[in-house]
Amino acid sequence: MLNIKNLKLAFGSRVLLDEVSAQMYKGQKVGLIGQNGAGKTSLFKLILGKMLPESGDCSLTGGSLIAYVEQEIDNINMPLVDYVLSIHPMIVEDLTYLPEYYQLRPNAEKLLVNLGFLQNELYQPLSSFSGGWQMRANLAKALFIPSDLLLLDEPTNHLDLETVIWLEDWLKLYQGLAIIISHDREFLDNITTHTLSISNKTLTLYTGNYSIFENTRYQQLQQQQQILAKNQAKRAHLQSFVERFRATASKAKQAQSRLKMIEKLGVAQALPRDLEFSIEFLDPEYQVDKLLSIHHGKIGYPDKILMKDVRLDIFQSSRIGLLGKNGIGKSTFIKALIDRSTLLGGEFHIDSKIKIGYFAQHTVDQLDLNDTPLSFLSRQHKNKKEQEIRTYLGKYGFQGDKVKESIGKFSGGEKARLTIASIILQRPNILFLDEPTNHLDMQMREELANSIQDFNGSVIIVSHDKFLLQSVVDEFYLINDLHLHPFAGNLDDYHEWLIAHNTTENKAAKAKKPQKNVENLPLSKDLVKIKNEIKTIEKQMAILNLKITAFEETANASNLNPVSDLTKLKQITLEYNDNQKKLAEFETRWLQLQSDLEN
Repeated sequence: MLNIKNLKLAFGSRVLLDEVSAQMYKGQKVGLIGQNGAGKTSLFKLILGKMLPESGDCSLTGGSLIAYVEQEIDNINMPLVDYVLSIHPMIVEDLTYLPEYYQLRPNAEKLLVNLGFLQNELYQPLSSFSGGWQMRANLAKALFIPSDLLLLDEPTNHLDLETVIWLEDWLKLYQGLAIIISHDREFLDNITTHTLSISNKTLTLYTGNYSIFENTRYQQLQQQQQILAKNQAKRAHLQSFVERFRATASKAKQAQSRLKMIEKLGVAQALPRDLEFSIEFLDPEYQVDKLLSIHHGKIGYPDKILMKDVRLDIFQSSRIGLLGKNGIGKSTFIKALIDRSTLLGGEFHIDSKIKIGYFAQHTVDQLDLNDTPLSFLSRQHKNKKEQEIRTYLGKYGFQGDKVKESIGKFSGGEKARLTIASIILQRPNILFLDEPTNHLDMQMREELANSIQDFNGSVIIVSHDKFLLQSVVDEFYLINDLHLHPFAGNLDDYHEWLIAHNTTENKAAKAKKPQKNVENLPLSKDLVKIKNEIKTIEKQMAILNLKITAFEETANASNLNPVSDLTKLKQITLEYNDNQKKLAEFETRWLQLQSDLEN
């Protein structure tokens, strides 16, 4: 379906791909991977016709429809649902005679709710939503149109875990060719059937998901060189972190999940790295077993209670993951624990000597773009000498002139790395992570997961990144029905819980709706009769519309004399009015039949 043949692609004077070929087909889910700047986004632009090759060819099967997530919004005042509907072929071509046309709006509404929008937000203008939610609207737009090729560039950014799980299920059912750029390895592992790797100006298509690709590369490297002993030692060290679970039956599934993640980390550590740096947490200066506790807590805002009767004890070794649907109160709960700004009541105790580290998805956006890494850390840590800070920054990939470069010139990943470096230098006892991976590439995510294994402190995390959760978390807590509950299972169990919970909610919602009179509903054997009547009515409506149009054209032309042709005018007018009346009756009947067909 997508054929790349002898392709040479360049960006300016820099060659990205040189004489590469690959073929991909309908039904495949392809993860497009490669180091930053390798040419992933440029390849998307080429497929979309926004870039031209130096030589070679990139072609699609004739008539193929491409869907992709736009980065801009043209009409910011358009209602959300109308925006999603706006480029659907049936809407563009105004195919109102098709029954399917009238299902588009409810289907678009359902899609938006699945992506996390509230029912009362569906007809609000796009301007009323934040940038992240506008990107969700663009994602909905791409998923809604019927496409043969779907291009997704970091689709899980700005999504919560529950929406990522829903998106995974949606993509598994997608029947076209999907090509996905993502730094979320668990997301890629769960949906991709193939991996397309860009490396050293070459393009290689592997069968299998990201982990299979990584293991294949690992085996290839083993044939070329002996894997260094330090990587084996690291893997053994990571293995020790699951030993404490083995004797606890309630943690058995957690232990198995952690083992799988450690296997992946062990392989990842042996592969060539994009940039040599390491994240190493420093031990807290002050250590105590119990750090924080909240009993009978009430969380939320004066006009809206999100959680009540909350009980949680956080210890030095706690590794806690918070689960719950979007808007349920996860971030609000974290704020209550950090600064009590959303704590409305209850008993709260925190050791006054401990330090808190907080990294959220908006933390990176709050950096002063005129700062440099050196000035930023010097101001945050005034007790450190300049040479100490320079040496420290070097461990995080900021070396030489880079320490005095403006932060405004940095990528999102570099800003995130700098922010994490600053937090680590605080030597926190508790690390709060609220969707920390939006700006992190795969290497950074793996390094963060790796380093938290060695962190001699507590971690409380909210994330849509399942790899990070399964690598880090020892115990999950679920926020549901205004309460905080321990969740004994792993993320696979949580996926099953979501499906069951959504089914229960849907049944409850249907039970609240007024029940239709079953006696008036058509039987299955009448479906053919209904469809035939619909076709007959549509033909009659088409004939009436032609007659009405002909009269209007005659009247507009003013060919008739109002005096001499008075009788003829009356006759035509009567026929016109009669046709309008019949058309209205047919339309009423057609709508009733459509309702019967749906029921």
